[in-house]
Amino acid sequence: MLRGGRVAPVWATRVVPLLVLAAVANGGTPPLSFAPVVNVSLGPPSCTADVDCSSGALETAAGDFNGDGKLDIATANSTSDDVTIFFGDGHGGLTYASTLSASGGPAGIAAGNLNNDTKLDLVVSKELEDKIGVFINNGNGTFADEVTYDMGSSPEAVVLADFNNDTKLDVAVTDLFGESVSVRLGNGDGTFGDLKQTTVPGGPYGMAAAKLNADDNLDLAVSLYDDGLLATLIGQGDGSFMYAGTASAAILDDAPRGVVLVDLNHDTKIDAAVATESFDTVDVLLGNGDGTFQASTPYIVGGYPESVAAGDYNGDGIVDLASADSFGNADFDGTASVLVGKGDGTFEDSQQFGVDAGAFGITAVDLNNDRLPDLVTANIDVDTVSVLVNTGTPPTPSCVGDCDGTGMVAINELITGVNIALGSSPLSSCTAFDQNGDGMVGINELISGVNNALNGCPA
Repeated sequence: MLRGGRVAPVWATRVVPLLVLAAVANGGTPPLSFAPVVNVSLGPPSCTADVDCSSGALETAAGDFNGDGKLDIATANSTSDDVTIFFGDGHGGLTYASTLSASGGPAGIAAGNLNNDTKLDLVVSKELEDKIGVFINNGNGTFADEVTYDMGSSPEAVVLADFNNDTKLDVAVTDLFGESVSVRLGNGDGTFGDLKQTTVPGGPYGMAAAKLNADDNLDLAVSLYDDGLLATLIGQGDGSFMYAGTASAAILDDAPRGVVLVDLNHDTKIDAAVATESFDTVDVLLGNGDGTFQASTPYIVGGYPESVAAGDYNGDGIVDLASADSFGNADFDGTASVLVGKGDGTFEDSQQFGVDAGAFGITAVDLNNDRLPDLVTANIDVDTVSVLVNTGTPPTPSCVGDCDGTGMVAINELITGVNIALGSSPLSSCTAFDQNGDGMVGINELISGVNNALNGCPA
């Protein structure tokens, strides 16, 4: 399969029958610890490989799709033109639940509550049809047939967020061949309005949303695959964005893919991490707080990293990074590389953990409710998802809403909590909101966060 100028390899499936355990050799940093990898077929059950099995999984999305309090997984399957739904068992296991038809080469996928009914819906980008497909959740983990909307040429990354401050989720996609970012504003009932586009030359591919400057509007950071840049699109508060051109973009290593935005050095300014495919690195860029970034620092990971996810993987209260590496390393066909954060925006050398071949998308999600993020990769070459259950020591519950461990709850942290509750941000962006350890953020937890912001964290 040709993607981004390279042919994806086809390797034999290999299950790694090892306890994957690694320690960081300095000053008492908690070690990383994952159970043996479990590789789960995209299904359906008893399907025949290369005949009627779902295939070509590119990206994953997480959420409680069936309302049982346990986190589930959905995959966008580009070759078989469908979406696989897996139900979580609350202990780290995934079971095939259903397949949703989605023609046109599903590439990106995102979960969010599009119609304000407390149920998580799905949006997929369809790179061969230049559309998105919207799946409305029936409330029991089944979904209505997709409704499609035109976007730009070859849509890839999907972001669900409130771009016009009306409390309704909107959708943005990167248009790889159309050299633009396309946005449709949500109507709050599961439908979307007129198409808005911002020209972004250079092969826009990965994308993430956060408040990158001092205003109250969400901005976008977009990786430019062809130009090797990270572009910043400043939100205008009405669903439109302004891009100042390549002179304002940050330089990255070659062929950047997935993007994550998170505060990596506890200065309340949002930073960026980007998987850069051709150089086998994750590039870290500290934010200046005005919509620009400092020069990137590359960290070596496994071969051909495609995506990146943030989370506190060793339970020390500091944000770490994980990448899905489609070429793996000398020991494994595919790897998940973890960069342990030092808290100042720098990282230890990466540690690689074996997953199935062709790992492409990666999601950090707490599948067993132990307050530690587990890792799930979508593996394009062997039609599986790989699950790495985190077996480290869970962190001590912190002040609800104190995302950065400073002992205070700031307004940007409350916004993060709301976004998690809406389904537009992953729980891994602030596990401190999950007071009861159920993998979700409810209204009572948001209220606790507000009270801690007003009155200070309990001693």
